[in-house]
Amino acid sequence: MGGATRTWVPRALAAPLTLGLVLAGCAADDTNEPTTDQQAGADVDAEPGDEPADDAPDQPEDFGPEVTLTFGHPFPPTDPIQTTVWEPWVEEVRDATGGTVNIEIHAGGALAPAPQVYENTAVGAQDLGWTMPGYTPGRFPISQIIEAPFMFPDAQVATEAAWELWEEFPAFQEEFSDVHVLSMWAMDTGDLFTRDQPVQTLEDLAGLTIRSPAPLQSQALEAMGASAVSQPGPEIHDAVERGVIDGYKLANSATRVFDLGPSTGYRTACNCYTGAFVFVMSQLAWDSLSPAQQEALAELSGPDLGMRLAERHQSAADEVEAEYWPEHGVETIELPDEEFTRWRDAVGPVFDQWIDEREAEGVPGQQMADLLFDLAGF
Repeated sequence: MGGATRTWVPRALAAPLTLGLVLAGCAADDTNEPTTDQQAGADVDAEPGDEPADDAPDQPEDFGPEVTLTFGHPFPPTDPIQTTVWEPWVEEVRDATGGTVNIEIHAGGALAPAPQVYENTAVGAQDLGWTMPGYTPGRFPISQIIEAPFMFPDAQVATEAAWELWEEFPAFQEEFSDVHVLSMWAMDTGDLFTRDQPVQTLEDLAGLTIRSPAPLQSQALEAMGASAVSQPGPEIHDAVERGVIDGYKLANSATRVFDLGPSTGYRTACNCYTGAFVFVMSQLAWDSLSPAQQEALAELSGPDLGMRLAERHQSAADEVEAEYWPEHGVETIELPDEEFTRWRDAVGPVFDQWIDEREAEGVPGQQMADLLFDLAGF
């Protein structure tokens, strides 16, 4: 799946093309009798190519009234995803809608804290929201499968898998039935970071308190011998500084966003998980747009936007690994194959539990897990 290219067929925005019929004038004959065109009033002085076109000039598309949408998320305004993707995207939406759709970004939880961003959007208190389903424990059990531990090598492969699952299983889509989903994607893979103690084996995790990004990761950490604490990304910095936690699971790209280098001593590279992101819109706000505005927004969303975001996450992760960690003297620990296999085996019961819970709810958990393993190459 890593090299596959998904075809996303958006709704067309362009009006149908109309072909004009060009009428050529005929030269007069030797008798100077008027030609048929002259009898019909054609301009005998017109040069070839000067004839007026039958088609009227294209008219600008009517996008309807101008609107301003609020876009809230819990991450810092300096987050590279905002500066390199969302801010240009806002301009693209404005241009594509003839200046009629304006979007105001409110970063850092200005409209709602991380755990409430989704619900705030669903009820219409904000128009657009970017968040992680894992920030709302218990609310998105099916979506957790994207965060399966030790599964994906990078953000792009995980994002492709997410869209495969989305298209294959209606139950996945139904989890988000109270909003209009504009896009979804996976961030770069998360590793295990600790403040003072290096983690080289499963046994090293015993007794450590580790920040977990989502419920499935909490279960995985507990299965591996650690104590898990659910916590949104913006809260990690203070928790590490105050010694409330010994370490954290987090995407590499986010470590620089939250400035965790100075308080982190060790990074255990393990592809421990990847986090799922969603970009959603209040259904009320979506329904208030004109059809032309909706089409323009749909054209700039979907899997293509998801892959664009995934690629930016991965690029940021590569930059962090090459520059940020060496700059702060963080030691990277690579797990031997045998030890990595032990870690994967330890979380096997977590997969089994997820499958059993979904099947009990009438959701095809086994089929979803089988497809996930196939997409990940296992």
